[in-house]
Amino acid sequence: MIRLLNVLAVLGLVASAIYAYSTKYETLNLAGQVSKLKSQLHKERQAVAVLRAEWQLLTRPDRLQAAVEKHIALEPIGTEHLARLSDLPARPERGDEIGRLLAATATPKEKPGPAEPRTTGSIARTVTTTTRTTTTTTRPAATHTPRTAPATASPTTASR
Repeated sequence: MIRLLNVLAVLGLVASAIYAYSTKYETLNLAGQVSKLKSQLHKERQAVAVLRAEWQLLTRPDRLQAAVEKHIALEPIGTEHLARLSDLPARPERGDEIGRLLAATATPKEKPGPAEPRTTGSIARTVTTTTRTTTTTTRPAATHTPRTAPATASPTTASR
């Protein structure tokens, strides 16, 4: 029994040593990858800095002015290039877009056809209605005038 415990202890010791060394080498491998990525990140940042410096060099105002004078024939803006507000065309009437959309999607108030059956178990009642033709006229909106409160009855008329 003692030999079995000794063998198990030695096997446990060997297994723990293998686990410790594998963890150590895995950590070293990951540390190497991190250092490679850091150096690559540093190189990319340097490349971005170089590109920014080149962009600033290419967009210098004096360099752009020389390129414009060489390749584009521009003339200074004078008063003949300016327009009056009255020279602009009138804005087209847009109308009531929301009202038009609502009218297109509105459902009719009276639908022809049979009424929907009730499902509540109550007795369905049929109602016959006749439609009347009514005409409405529109009047311009009147201005609001406040009404005065009606005069209260005098004490002499109230007692009669």
